[in-house]
Amino acid sequence: MMKQGGVDQVKALNAEYETDVHFQKCYGVMAELFEAHNNMQSVFPSSGFKFLDLGCAPGGFSSFLLDDPRCRTGFGVTLPAMSGGFPVRVRSNYFFLQQADLFEIGPSDLIASDVNICICDAQYLRNNISWDEKYRGVRCRSKQHGVWALLIKQFWLGLTKLLAGGILIFRFGWHDPGPQDLATIWYKKCTLRLFSLLHDLFEQVREVKSDYFNALQSSFYVCCSNFKQAHFRRREVAKLLGTTFNYLLTTNIEDSNDLEILRQVDKIRTEEVDKIISDMLDRVDKLRLIHIQSRKRHQQQEAQKEDGKAVVFIAPVPISVSDHELTATFSVYGRVQRVSRNLEQEVSIHFALAEQAQIAVTALRGKGIFGGGMSIWTKHDEQLTLNADRWSCEWTPHKVVDSNGIHQTMQDLYNMESRGIQTSGHRSQQRYLHHHPDFHHQW
Repeated sequence: MMKQGGVDQVKALNAEYETDVHFQKCYGVMAELFEAHNNMQSVFPSSGFKFLDLGCAPGGFSSFLLDDPRCRTGFGVTLPAMSGGFPVRVRSNYFFLQQADLFEIGPSDLIASDVNICICDAQYLRNNISWDEKYRGVRCRSKQHGVWALLIKQFWLGLTKLLAGGILIFRFGWHDPGPQDLATIWYKKCTLRLFSLLHDLFEQVREVKSDYFNALQSSFYVCCSNFKQAHFRRREVAKLLGTTFNYLLTTNIEDSNDLEILRQVDKIRTEEVDKIISDMLDRVDKLRLIHIQSRKRHQQQEAQKEDGKAVVFIAPVPISVSDHELTATFSVYGRVQRVSRNLEQEVSIHFALAEQAQIAVTALRGKGIFGGGMSIWTKHDEQLTLNADRWSCEWTPHKVVDSNGIHQTMQDLYNMESRGIQTSGHRSQQRYLHHHPDFHHQW
């Protein structure tokens, strides 16, 4: 087993890396959404726009919007760190951050003014997906209770602040395991109600399934444009959303399949809109399946031609550190194909791609992983060291001691390495510097 201090350090490093990745992913998703909607040219007022980002950490969406010259002001709400919330990477004089649990605040508690665009991308956190794996926020009876309660709450908060003609962007999820699955039947019914309500409140409801981000997952983004604010108020939708949220938090119903969410919306549903929604869900699921098949083909190709540059070496690794722990640590940076060991406590982590190996080394080198005293490198690093040794061999006649204790010139060692005799550029460089500390001063 890995020592607790080493475990905590590796987790912290991985969490930092995952936060940065998530930031870039959100930034990229927003760029795709804007591109799909002609950069929102006909949507925002000429005077510029303001936005509200619910569940904004780490801040990729907000940063993209703040980089838009048309942006006047941004507001973000995120769970406080002491409750398990993620760090926010946004720094701007035009951005105002409110730390609060979305489950516990109402529309009147928001510091945000009325806005032109609202983003609803908060996650229903549990221990395994909170910043320090210790979620301290509101908990619901089941995951489905929590996911739907949080989504409804975001709509309640966001639509209350959204100006007429505004945009709502949110993340949703859908995959269809078959018509006999009871959970899917229930989920589809709730989905038809939710999207029927959105079609009633917006001029356009359009899905965007990324080809790059979360392509294999069931999640996708929805952009609802041209908000009918007067319609929203006349139908008292805020009251409906508030009532539904409170129902999900206080109900005694244990089985989520028995929950009745947004049942009142059945009064305005039509077969035409139901078909539009079903067709959208089918498109999303087909795209996901296409990406899964494409990934399988790529994985098969990767397995057939393993890249020697896609390997990370670490040494010495205590026997107590298991292959499972190593795989879990390095999987954050890419797809780990296998872990192999030799008799000298050196471990090789084989990635699918060379760039994944380099990212892992860059992130973890010099950070004292697994308790410290460990080296981490790639084939590329070995080659750089070997090239440096060859350069020094050509210009330095001094003798050094090789691994067998025999005095050799640097040129001899170079020749030995060229013939595959057991000596390494790394060792020769270390011993040379030990016996000739003035080497660096010669040049």
